[in-house]
Amino acid sequence: MNQVPLLAAFTFALAGTFSPGPNNVMSGSLGVMYGYRRCIPFILGITCGFSLVMLLSAIASTLLLGAFPAVEPVLKYAGTAYILWLAWATWAHRANFGKALGDDVPRAHGFMGGFALQFVNPKGIIYGLLMFSTFLAGLTSNIPAVIAASAVMGLLGFAATSTWAIAGMTIRHWLRTDLDRAIVAGVLSLTLVYTAAELVGVPAMLGSLFR
Repeated sequence: MNQVPLLAAFTFALAGTFSPGPNNVMSGSLGVMYGYRRCIPFILGITCGFSLVMLLSAIASTLLLGAFPAVEPVLKYAGTAYILWLAWATWAHRANFGKALGDDVPRAHGFMGGFALQFVNPKGIIYGLLMFSTFLAGLTSNIPAVIAASAVMGLLGFAATSTWAIAGMTIRHWLRTDLDRAIVAGVLSLTLVYTAAELVGVPAMLGSLFR
């Protein structure tokens, strides 16, 4: 087995899992609306789906993209559209931020919602492909090591989404007015919009125009 730069891989994994993205921003939004306990099914769905995506990324990094390079832009634009929908949904539900809602979390925000999100989340897919094609390339021929690495990244994802959800739950008690709710929902929505724009290269294109 080739030498694996574990420290570099772990640093990249921390940055990738804890930085803003659909999983974390949606967990933060649900934490604001429902509190952490009722977010747990969604977060567990993310954890399981994310672990599976990491495992598939290990295979795809050596097989799929080499054979079908056209798959990458399809995933990118489909995921971008879904992230923009999440941004709109977050803004549309701003009136619920900080309010005590019923115990029933919408099905779209339950276990299957979190699980399904991973397969249209280009940030997670690209993250997995980068991880296994660069930092963990030396593991791809070792199936037990790949499974273990995917599980570890899934646990990091659980820690990240839990952190965002708990942060959301913490600030929910401070949201007393419509303006407070609009500000928080706006920040979360714009973060998702920026994530979508970044995936299709809009910031880079704008940057080149002003050089």
